[in-house]
Amino acid sequence: MKKTNLILATILASVVGFGSGAAMAESNGERMWKQHSESHGGKHGKRGGRHGGGKHMMKRMAKKLDLTDAQKIEMKSLRETQKADNQVLRDQMKQLRQDIQSLDRNDGTAVQAIAVRKGALAQEMFVARNTARLAFEGILTDVQKAKLTVMKAERQEKRAERMKKRMERKAAKEADAS
Repeated sequence: MKKTNLILATILASVVGFGSGAAMAESNGERMWKQHSESHGGKHGKRGGRHGGGKHMMKRMAKKLDLTDAQKIEMKSLRETQKADNQVLRDQMKQLRQDIQSLDRNDGTAVQAIAVRKGALAQEMFVARNTARLAFEGILTDVQKAKLTVMKAERQEKRAERMKKRMERKAAKEADAS
């Protein structure tokens, strides 16, 4: 009888202990999430939401390229102009995504029309990004352009290295599964 009571008491204590710990973790996590979303605007799913989009990237790039104050002002102006100009394209893409969601996938003509619209919009966006890149590079000196080329090469190297590691992990995982 004592042994049974001891076992039951141990099980009960562990359940209560683990249960209260889990409840505390959940309530703390919820509270932290609320604090986090309030302080960062709650835009985690939106591209660039809590990290300010490309703003920090542009600051780092300006620092690495040693941009002058005049270049920084011009870069900011270019970015704001580009953002305003591309708002129409972003709105069109948003509408296209909504149209795709409501699309009857059995209607071949409608699917073809959406595909044509998507291709044309993607082309416009690609051209707009290239125009913005050329405008940005237009404010750089030759030395800064050379630095930018080196930075791009380093970034491509790192990306290739990450891809190689990812492929090795995938191959090892598949080998283990076999």
